[in-house]
Amino acid sequence: MNIRNAIEKLAKNVIQIKQELKHDEAVEFILKNKYEKTPIILNVEGKKVAMNFASSRSLLCKYMEISERDFAKYLAEIKINNNIKIEKDFKLKEGTVNLHSLPILKYFKKDGGRYITGGVLIARANDAKVTDPKSYNCSIHRLMVLNKKELVARIVAPRHTYMLWKREIEREKDLPIAIAIGVHPLCLFSSATRLPFGMEYYYSNSLIKNFKLYEVDDMLVPDCEILMIGKMTGRLENEGPFVDLTGTYDKVRKQPVIEIEKLYMAEDPIYYAIIPASSEHATLMGLPYEPVIYKAVSNVCDVKNVVLTPGSRHYFHAVIQIRKITEGDAKNAILAAFAAHTSLKMVIIVDEDIDVYNHEEIEYALATRVQPDKDVLIISNIRGSSLDPSAKDGITSKWGIDATMPLSRKQDFERVDKLCI
Repeated sequence: MNIRNAIEKLAKNVIQIKQELKHDEAVEFILKNKYEKTPIILNVEGKKVAMNFASSRSLLCKYMEISERDFAKYLAEIKINNNIKIEKDFKLKEGTVNLHSLPILKYFKKDGGRYITGGVLIARANDAKVTDPKSYNCSIHRLMVLNKKELVARIVAPRHTYMLWKREIEREKDLPIAIAIGVHPLCLFSSATRLPFGMEYYYSNSLIKNFKLYEVDDMLVPDCEILMIGKMTGRLENEGPFVDLTGTYDKVRKQPVIEIEKLYMAEDPIYYAIIPASSEHATLMGLPYEPVIYKAVSNVCDVKNVVLTPGSRHYFHAVIQIRKITEGDAKNAILAAFAAHTSLKMVIIVDEDIDVYNHEEIEYALATRVQPDKDVLIISNIRGSSLDPSAKDGITSKWGIDATMPLSRKQDFERVDKLCI
């Protein structure tokens, strides 16, 4: 199961563009034609480039065949399937290593270079068992092209890829890696989800029917269109500048160099790209936190739904629907949410009758059920997200809003209907 299966699943909803674009014209074309959330296959210098197949909650739910409103609950309660099929019949053909032969995009004028953004970086320790799926960490990193055979990877401490790399470098070894491009969108989603080490393949196996792994060059890899095998070295080079989630430029840093040793491709391969700061970027980065928050809040009250809002890039603001049983449930839910997703900046708690997908209803709850001096909780001088430009050195303030009805006065809030919304 890879990107071709997603294309087949969406069928008529996929747009295919015959007009040939240069590698630095894709973003302008997408924005000009308002295709930012549309699953699309571009013609970039004569090669296929797929985009936006994971650009919304709706698309992810179509692949999983669930209701959008069940998204957080479904993933919070999903049973992990540990029975993964491992095969050796890998069908991609080996070719000459030449990154310049791939339709790797340059997204914005000030970018440090051409970037791989839609690849899954797969890493394992040198002494880990090759055939054990738990040996592997899968994640998405921006990868800047240095030359025909080398990339620079942006890795963040102390996340799993960084810790694996640091451990091997301290042992004076390189970190074995693979980069899979053109995987199934749910495999991208799994790789973007914060999971215990070694669980990404099992999570993908739980989300995707007929998920398989292939043993290639002492690595286990998923079905894909393009596969690179190599090593992450201790050599550091400048990476960036590059546009981050908020649409602002991240700074230049010294980051590790990846040396590509082998390149495998399908016949007429479909390359996959994620536009920085796009809806797809926000969806993959933020929505995996909804089930995490759901589980955390369920420990302190009766949670009904969790939504990370699109205006906050599906990352900084959450609206949480609860069934309030005792006074204080809402504030406990606020604190649980902040603990579950430390990059959250605002949490709004609403009652069961408020539609968390309807911004007018949320504003209605704020207008009619909140007394700011009693219902707004502000936490100062706390670590937040490094992506928030308003924070200083990662230190920010956060606010939680209890927009629920007082239990003793519920009759005062009864609505005849929702015609006014």
